[in-house]
Amino acid sequence: MSEALRILGRYALGREIGRGERGAVFEATESGSGRLVALKTFRTDIADDQRGYVRALGERLLQAARLRHAGIVHIIEQGVSSDDGTPWAAMERLDARSLRQLLDALPRMSFEWVRSIGLQTAEALAHAHGAGVTHGGLQPSNLLVDGAGRVTVTDFALPAPSPDALPAMPQYLSPEQVQGVPPDARSDVFSLGAILFEMLAGRPPFGSPLTGSLSSVLENIAYAPAPTPSALDPEVPADLDLIVMKALAKSPIDRFPDALALAEALRRVDAAPVRVVPDAPAAPPVPPPQAAAPPPQGLRRGQPARPAPPVDDVLAELAADIDAFAARGAPQPSIGQSGGAQPVRPLREPGAPVPAFPTLLDASTPTTARSTASPAPAAARPAAAPAVNAASSSLLADLAGEAQRIRVHNAQMQRGERAARTEAEQALAARMQLVRDYFTQLAGQLNVIKPQVARDFPLLGLGVLRGLAWQSSDVNTRGRGPEAPDQLARVSIAWLLRGQALLRCERDPQAADSLRLALREHGLRFEEQPARDEYNRLRAQVFDVAPEVRGRVELNADYGTMALRLTLQNVERFGLVDYQPPAEDRGTEWLDELARLLLGQASRFPTMARLLVPSPL
Repeated sequence: MSEALRILGRYALGREIGRGERGAVFEATESGSGRLVALKTFRTDIADDQRGYVRALGERLLQAARLRHAGIVHIIEQGVSSDDGTPWAAMERLDARSLRQLLDALPRMSFEWVRSIGLQTAEALAHAHGAGVTHGGLQPSNLLVDGAGRVTVTDFALPAPSPDALPAMPQYLSPEQVQGVPPDARSDVFSLGAILFEMLAGRPPFGSPLTGSLSSVLENIAYAPAPTPSALDPEVPADLDLIVMKALAKSPIDRFPDALALAEALRRVDAAPVRVVPDAPAAPPVPPPQAAAPPPQGLRRGQPARPAPPVDDVLAELAADIDAFAARGAPQPSIGQSGGAQPVRPLREPGAPVPAFPTLLDASTPTTARSTASPAPAAARPAAAPAVNAASSSLLADLAGEAQRIRVHNAQMQRGERAARTEAEQALAARMQLVRDYFTQLAGQLNVIKPQVARDFPLLGLGVLRGLAWQSSDVNTRGRGPEAPDQLARVSIAWLLRGQALLRCERDPQAADSLRLALREHGLRFEEQPARDEYNRLRAQVFDVAPEVRGRVELNADYGTMALRLTLQNVERFGLVDYQPPAEDRGTEWLDELARLLLGQASRFPTMARLLVPSPL
């Protein structure tokens, strides 16, 4: 974007936070108030009739701006740049990620999450349908999910740039839209059904241009029957199975009549997974927990709600030990029994007067209340300054014994904590060494075999890198430092995949900077050159991207919290994804599944590890 466009209306544009085929989204600041908004600019060069497209876009944005619903993004203002006629819309800035980003990180979610996201989306669509507004382009990229699981729908009713234009990712269109019929409420129902299917089954119901041809996807949408989600995952609840299939009916009259009916059906869903268990002796009942568990933080497949994160047995024992010590608390002095169950002499004899502590040197205190030892003769004691023989004081002796018992108890507690912590550190260090040895053997074998990776890498909407093969890899480690030089704090394996054909693409000068930055962030090698028109004016930047992908898996151990964090870079697709590895009792099983994931094979790793969802920006 040129410098002249850094100010649009009363908004100063900041960093770019998103880009699609029809425009880009920037973080912007409203002048005067300083309010932070999201400002979307729309491309007009993709339209056959640019003036007509801008006019239709303004009308549709005005319709969407009238919608007032918690699940619909609020459009604050719209306008057209006086510099080059670029249309734009200022919207509320949400701290959320798109459902597309979540699906890219975890293709299948828990059934309760599927129901919740579907229900919230259907309620937002129902409000829009009641106001006569149809979305017409519903897909995971315009469903925003915040950290609390709230869903907000955006990009309502955007017009097509040309009558026969189709989105780059058309797998969520309804059959009537593929055949050129204008969308209605039932079209949105179909699109939401396709999204629900992908959340349940891990893939779109009719394929994707990334895995097949565009024509095959459109033909499947129009004519091919959709498989049931339960055919791909038998644990899918029957209620969700029936709802998705009704939403995906080819004929609009066989679907839910509108999103309100779909929402009502989703409210009645029992999201408990179907369990297929062979005949076996009944297990003894498990007693209920004594206290409510903390709110779970992760997404796990096949559970009706967010599950509790896995906890290593060593860490559980450490926590139990600490809780036990805390429950015992500091011993109360002179309770009557010490920690060793030895009788403790009372501080005073029964019936003796209670001194107002401290009164050890109070001359008015009776001698029997101060000491029961044989006193010195009265004549030997100075009258003005009576003295107490501390060595013979019963009260001081009892207090000293009580203090010693507390010191011993505290020392034992500290030794127990240190022992439990040392054991946990040793277990964590042993696990890091196991991963290092596994990565070392894996890298050595793959460097010899050099297999082809059975995965395509979509590149920022520009194309797909295909036919990549393993070239080289290496393993690196980092120790904890001088305090524990034999313990590992980080283990990583990095590799290079290489293909045969360059990927060529071009971007207009406004978008070239963003593409250049993204290519560098992904570690891709590229060359670029300007493309000019017949008048020698800069038309676009042409990029030649080398068919190489550099990937990395890094395991970091935090010995302070005894936590593990696994970072995957450019494994399933470009970008970073963080997981918490499974519990230690899974041995090397999860490492085998991780290796299959690296090679593009079917893997259970995303269901074994816990996804760490990034916090909103």
